[in-house]
Amino acid sequence: MPFLTVNNELLFFEWRSRGFSRDIVLIHGSGADHSHWPREVMELPDYNIHILDLPGHGRSIGPGRDSVAAYADVVSEFVDRRGLTQVTLFGHSLGSAIVLTLALRRPGWLKALVLVGAGARLKVLPALLEQLETDFPGAVEAICQYLFGPEAAPTLVEAEKRRYLTVDWRLIRDDFLACNQFDMMGRLGGIEMPTLVITGAADVLTPVKYGQYLKEQIPKAGLVVIPDAGHMVAREKPQEFIQAVGPWLRAQFD
Repeated sequence: MPFLTVNNELLFFEWRSRGFSRDIVLIHGSGADHSHWPREVMELPDYNIHILDLPGHGRSIGPGRDSVAAYADVVSEFVDRRGLTQVTLFGHSLGSAIVLTLALRRPGWLKALVLVGAGARLKVLPALLEQLETDFPGAVEAICQYLFGPEAAPTLVEAEKRRYLTVDWRLIRDDFLACNQFDMMGRLGGIEMPTLVITGAADVLTPVKYGQYLKEQIPKAGLVVIPDAGHMVAREKPQEFIQAVGPWLRAQFD
């Protein structure tokens, strides 16, 4: 499990390399870390896999950021430092905003996008931002109620609550503020890469209509809606997630 120094910050990432010329880099959401991606993604064929902890998250060292653009700078530098030239970026929630931001920058290494729990806007309830400061345990309870669908295993939900309680509330607040400022409405037509949008049918944070809008506005986008899954669709329904992603990835290079 390696670390990489990027701009004097130590970034942690899980890595599986089988000598392929193509790479997947996965980017988590607000207040999260690499564990928000299911273990099954490490077995996706025909790609090297990198699951990144953003600065200040998980095992990465350094301050978090308060803008999507600043996080996009970190990811771009990570890709450059790793020497990756054919990258498919996966992004969940805040991570999807980072991916969309990079897609509009059109770096030569970026070949395809997978957007999970995504939207052209990612507004956060003002009451939740206030609660993070005044009642952090209550805010964590609310966050986890929003994150999961009705069929999520109680053990998964409780484990996520415990994990969030170990995170500095200011990091979560800044991530939410970054999401709040994010707005790609009217700009998605400039994204040229093949794009797969994956949405949970029971997602209340980025509902199905958000995914439908992305599909309609991004020229080469497809949409998969996974039944009974919430915002944490990849963790809740890992097999269904892999079944959606795997064939699509293979089709990009057939």
